[in-house]
Amino acid sequence: MNALRQFVSALRRWLPSLAVGVANLTAAAESSLVSRQAEAEFEGLFARDVQLVQAGLSYGQKHGRHEFAVGVAYTDYQLDYRPAPFDFLGEASDVSARRVALQFNGHRRLGESFRVLGAAGVYEGFGNFRAVWFDEYFRQQFSALPEYVAASPRGFNGSVGLRWEYLPASAFVEGTFGYLHDQISPGYEIDFAGLRRGRSDLNTFAWQVAFENVLTPWLRMRHEFRLTDVTERERRHAYQGSLAAAVGERWVVRLTGGYTREIPTFDARYVGGAVEFTPAPGWTWLLSGRHYRDSGEIENSLFTTATPGLTSWQAGVGLRRTWGGHALKLSVAPYFTRHEPFGIGTAFFQNLFRDRTWVQVQAAYSGEF
Repeated sequence: MNALRQFVSALRRWLPSLAVGVANLTAAAESSLVSRQAEAEFEGLFARDVQLVQAGLSYGQKHGRHEFAVGVAYTDYQLDYRPAPFDFLGEASDVSARRVALQFNGHRRLGESFRVLGAAGVYEGFGNFRAVWFDEYFRQQFSALPEYVAASPRGFNGSVGLRWEYLPASAFVEGTFGYLHDQISPGYEIDFAGLRRGRSDLNTFAWQVAFENVLTPWLRMRHEFRLTDVTERERRHAYQGSLAAAVGERWVVRLTGGYTREIPTFDARYVGGAVEFTPAPGWTWLLSGRHYRDSGEIENSLFTTATPGLTSWQAGVGLRRTWGGHALKLSVAPYFTRHEPFGIGTAFFQNLFRDRTWVQVQAAYSGEF
């Protein structure tokens, strides 16, 4: 908590200086090339008992060897919370929660082949609707006890990296190191020794190496390897590969796939793809699909929040319109989630891990000026 306060305090002192520096840089660049970009996005994910809405705004600027972007995102969670039928302490309720995040990204060229990368961000609020559900359950069960402490999830992150373009505009390798501090909503357990509170502070160290190559004028490939080390967890290894191919003047095919492993029991894999068709200049139709499967895992709070295995499918259609330096994208996709049978330890969360049919709606705009 003290680290978070110090980080936010430093950020508050630093932002005015950044604003002055950016203003001076912009004023001094009247005779230089300055590219500015603004983006806005909206995403909604709707099921019968859960609704998630997220909106974001960002502004970026490129000037000479420098590039930066700053963005803010707002997420709203609405849950129709329903306890298990045998949960005599629980009651049905309508639960609302919010999340606000601020993120900064930037890089600077060093010569013709190298770039230094940096990022930092802060957030306040729950990271997903599962955390909101768990928090409501524990509040209803234990808030009357003196050991219970109301959750206040928040955190910050930072990362640094280096990119080397060993073949200009054709191939690069990039390495980054990141640190995240999260104050999560903890779990609770009660036994003859009284109420026990799970861990509420998590530290995450993440290392990532990525390779991207333009193999031919019509084929591009990317590989990403990630190692994540979280407090009181085994290290998690992940790989993601992607391929983009222009199979004709009007057709582009994109394929992605990945695998994640954490000893001893967690593994996840997914595969997805998209087809883009441009019938006329400025208009592109999009067709996409994705399949995901994992074995279930233990949450960071306590073992009572273990999640059963999950399988999901998604398929969507979209339209992108481009004109001048502007682009607008709209898409809609049905999304299906199916969980494996839950065990006795997670029976109280059976309405959280129920099978759901979702509808995902996305809209995004970007403009350069």
